[in-house]
Amino acid sequence: MPVVSLKRDLFELILGIGVLALGLVVILFTFAQAFALAQQPGEFLRNQLPRSEQAQGPASSFGWSSDDFNVTFTDRSTAGDSAITRWDWEFGDGPASTGQNPSIHRYTGTGPWTVRLTVTDQNNMQGVSVSEVTLMPGGTNGGSSHADLSGGLSVDLNLGDILLPIAVVLLTSGLFLVMSIVGGMIMKAGWNILKPKPETIRVRLKPKDLTQAFEQDTAPAAPPPPPAT
Repeated sequence: MPVVSLKRDLFELILGIGVLALGLVVILFTFAQAFALAQQPGEFLRNQLPRSEQAQGPASSFGWSSDDFNVTFTDRSTAGDSAITRWDWEFGDGPASTGQNPSIHRYTGTGPWTVRLTVTDQNNMQGVSVSEVTLMPGGTNGGSSHADLSGGLSVDLNLGDILLPIAVVLLTSGLFLVMSIVGGMIMKAGWNILKPKPETIRVRLKPKDLTQAFEQDTAPAAPPPPPAT
């Protein structure tokens, strides 16, 4: 009998330790996978999120060079997703031009003159650049344009880029929470196997012992002795 009890206790000990270890492995593995997913969501998750595709417009740019009051303008604009179809020049002194590289423009003073170039492509998207032209009487000068931000900033928000971090946080948090609960239940099961159990005392009674105990309980009580005289 003691040998059988020893074998049973050893089996329960090994089983409980194994179940505890399994629960711990589940929790640690889930944490590692959630952390890896948070670092690199992967193309599959990215493809599940909506992404806004916005056409790329043209970038306006030009250079200028002056000789006395005569200025030559050179278009340096670059196309976006479609070819540039229109060039609108504003020379700052009233006249304008729609040529890609307008002919020599003559000013009546040293300036500075604000020159603006607006380019439009086949998608009707525009780009604007501007430059301050300052002339030197009898001399030469030159410069380049810069992007014109006076019309406001164009903000391109990609919905996929906004939702991706939120989706990763929700997915990894939910995955870790669920698997942590599962791992905790496995570890609890292992602890229930390992925790000490109350000792059980087994008493085997024969029928005659029960009869004897019943007779003793139902026997009439002896009368008290008479008082002494």
